[in-house]
Amino acid sequence: MGHSRRLTDQERRQIVRERAKGVSVSAISAALKVSPKTVYNVLSRGRSAVSANDSRTRVLTMRVTERDLRGFDAALARRGIAHRSDAMRCLMLAADDLLRPDEGMTDELKGMSAALNRVGNNVNQVARRLNEAKLKGERLPYTPASHAEIRDLAVLVFDMADQIQEMFRARRRDLDLEVTKALAGLAQQEAEQVAEHGEE
Repeated sequence: MGHSRRLTDQERRQIVRERAKGVSVSAISAALKVSPKTVYNVLSRGRSAVSANDSRTRVLTMRVTERDLRGFDAALARRGIAHRSDAMRCLMLAADDLLRPDEGMTDELKGMSAALNRVGNNVNQVARRLNEAKLKGERLPYTPASHAEIRDLAVLVFDMADQIQEMFRARRRDLDLEVTKALAGLAQQEAEQVAEHGEE
């Protein structure tokens, strides 16, 4: 196996792309018939060695608070990731999945809104009748049916609060899975590079 052969630029770009997708170093080295050390060398020197069309020529800057940065670093540390820029790049590439609206949640919220409007209209009518009676000096027409409508509204509001809280928790779980998927392989890649550099 020609472990010491010189890699082409296309092969170097391939190594960077495949590793970014989470493909193991051993699988890449076997596919290209080079040693794992050659793959590590390419990754450590040239993760930015990509074609002119794919080159990382744009620099993005942003301002954050110290608290924001600590929180982000802590979230990366929990996943075993040390490099912010690599993590941000992975999250940017996964933005389509991370920022896609939750259609199921949207439909559920629409249904809740319609139910709330129906009960709310009934309660508004009760309030209007009470106000009219008060202005005319008449006895307030608060009937058992009026009481039932208001009770139904209260029950609906509490039920909706519980459902919305559960939807929020489910959405957080889904987003956490998407973030984990977007960052998959990055922690392993960093650990392997640290181990490789430690052996040199």
